[in-house]
Amino acid sequence: MNFVSPLRQRFPFPGVLIAAICGILLASWLGPTVCLAVLLLAGLLVLYPLRRQGGFVWALTAIVFAILQLWQWNVAPARKMALWFDAHPQELAVQGVVVAEPKISVSGVASFPLQLEKIEALEDSKAVKSLLVLPIQVEVRWAGEKPQYGDLVNFQAVPSRPPSPRNPGAFDYQGWLERRGIFTEFNLDPAEPGRILSHGHGNPLMAWAIASRQRMEEILSTDLKGPVLGAPDVLSAIEGITLGETENAPSGFTDDFRFTGTMHLFAVSGLHVGMLAVIIWFGLNAARLPRSWAVGLMIPSLFFYVLVTGMKMGSIRSATMVSLLLCGTLLYRRAPLFNTLAASALLQLSLDTNTLFSAGWQFSYSVVFAILALVPPLEAHLSSVHSPDPFLPPVLLTRRERWRFSLWKHVSGLLAVSIAAWIGSLIPTVAYFHLISLSAIGANLLAVPLAFGVLSLGALSLLFGVLSPWVAGAFNNANWLVTKLLLLVVQGSALLPGSHWFVGPIAKPYPVATVFDLGGASCMALQNGSHFALVNAGRKRDAARVILPFLESRGANRLQSVLISKENASHLGGLLQIQREIPLRNLWLPFLADSSRSPVAREVIISSGKSAGQLHPGDHCLLVPGVDATMLPLVEAGKNARDAILIPCVSCGSIRILLLPRITPELAKQLADSLPEVLHAEVLVMPLGGDEIISTLQVIRKISPKVIISPVDEFARNGLPSHEWDDLLAAEKITLLRQDQTAAVIIETDPVHPQVKGFLTPQSPVPLGRQSAEDK
Repeated sequence: MNFVSPLRQRFPFPGVLIAAICGILLASWLGPTVCLAVLLLAGLLVLYPLRRQGGFVWALTAIVFAILQLWQWNVAPARKMALWFDAHPQELAVQGVVVAEPKISVSGVASFPLQLEKIEALEDSKAVKSLLVLPIQVEVRWAGEKPQYGDLVNFQAVPSRPPSPRNPGAFDYQGWLERRGIFTEFNLDPAEPGRILSHGHGNPLMAWAIASRQRMEEILSTDLKGPVLGAPDVLSAIEGITLGETENAPSGFTDDFRFTGTMHLFAVSGLHVGMLAVIIWFGLNAARLPRSWAVGLMIPSLFFYVLVTGMKMGSIRSATMVSLLLCGTLLYRRAPLFNTLAASALLQLSLDTNTLFSAGWQFSYSVVFAILALVPPLEAHLSSVHSPDPFLPPVLLTRRERWRFSLWKHVSGLLAVSIAAWIGSLIPTVAYFHLISLSAIGANLLAVPLAFGVLSLGALSLLFGVLSPWVAGAFNNANWLVTKLLLLVVQGSALLPGSHWFVGPIAKPYPVATVFDLGGASCMALQNGSHFALVNAGRKRDAARVILPFLESRGANRLQSVLISKENASHLGGLLQIQREIPLRNLWLPFLADSSRSPVAREVIISSGKSAGQLHPGDHCLLVPGVDATMLPLVEAGKNARDAILIPCVSCGSIRILLLPRITPELAKQLADSLPEVLHAEVLVMPLGGDEIISTLQVIRKISPKVIISPVDEFARNGLPSHEWDDLLAAEKITLLRQDQTAAVIIETDPVHPQVKGFLTPQSPVPLGRQSAEDK
């Protein structure tokens, strides 16, 4: 079967789009420098001879978009205001309008972007007012009565920068906000809550869209919250596919969608807009409306759906493309799809150049481009595998043969789209999720038609639910069954062996240890090549927020070992969630009777399906090849057996890392009676907060480390090290790394140049030096 590749056609917009992307990237990388001006001018001179082919337009487009990027990123008024606040920290009186629906965290804290209207310093207000040249948005973490979209609020707070990531692999919340033009954050003190002055100051259209979405959520949940059908995963899937509502999803629910490459079904994307466009078009055609009336009703309906579902990048792209195609039908001109795709992308970039750096934008356009470019040849090749002889007249085919050939043609079309979408999403998926999903092709082949059914039933429920809740309940019950089938397909695909693999950067040829900054909890990750291990597993919230993102970003598909030194929430709480995502081979726990173990430890042992190894003081275990741990021959016991704690000394190549709890008088006495060669370590991980400075210093001298890593818990009693430690340890020629200053700490055991560096201070590594013969 022959086909004409759409890539061989001539389109004006793709060249302009590539020029715009080049201008944005150059301006983002070089900033307002002479080098940027020279490169843009050189591009203009090089492309000027090609002015008849569009070269002059390309160069001019690159210059215009570079200037736009400089304005929206480098010299943005919000950035200037943030820099002024950095230089003049003070409490401010702020007044502004809530410009988005507040998001409620698990802890109940509301956060939202605020459009500033009035801001005054309590000492000198003129300097602050002069900065507000244009309307500026800031992020607010609210305390007080929960506001709504469009509320006028005021409060007093000290401005700060949004928090940057403090551990490798963690989500860059600061960068995410800055790409949306927000450089300042206000955290309100619950002792001084904010006040709501009045309502209704937002965009009326946006307020109507939010109210409509809330009403739609009520209709979609009709008859699905009872004891029989009230499964939170089903309702979350229906609301996610229909409205893009993902806030109330149960913990870990989206993991299966992410692992199987079907995450685009759970959150509203261009696929949903396309499916809704098909539903509306067939409905309007069935009503026999004229084409102009159908187009006039369809375009506003699609953009209203985009507005209701939160203005996602993919849905904006799809609605823009569909609108351009529909306008072409009114003019009786067929719009080339590649040209329409490029025009849609160029329109979005012209509104906000930072959209280029959005993961949603990159996913959306790369997938659609791959579908347009690859589906025709793939479908032609697949359909030729089982097709009738072209020289055989169709009338000679039996009904069964025609049905079989037609079925395979439809299947080959769906399979071609699934393969093309998988190829288009491969690079963004690896870059952002560090994941290759091998089951995505088969999962999408089954899940996309089911998602179309969920969306269709959801649309019918919303359409008739306004008139009759009983009819809405009937459609919702049918939707429950279809959604259950969808979840079965997705979850079954995720359980297939080798269905997904995490990929990371090339591992270093020596062991690397990472001591996480968890604010009071304990976890250290060890990597040697493709082998991974953990010493402790942090708290439950640390697993999803810090530990799992780190392991995924490093390409960990299996944990060789996990060593737990103490069975409490801050050492063991995150292991259950880690184990659900990444298989665990060996689990080591302190030696205790089964009846004395904590409930979490018993649940971990049961879920692992095998018994855990039990370690006594003085025992030895292999964590990963080249890295082993020795338990010091002493133990600190509390009031009951469950408080017993092991003290591991981890040997990574020639570097020893000793992990000590907070020094108590009893533990200090045991350490004082131990031999120096047993305690010696180059790196000591130990909290230095507390009053036992003299006894702790004696222990440190006996260990003689080169570097001390001190975990810090700012909200705990004795959680902050005293500043006396700076001078005391400097006199001992020991480098102190406080994790409130360095965040996570990475220990690289390079046999030639071993070093320790903070995650926030990688430019100042601390060399460990090679061990002397006496140390060895």
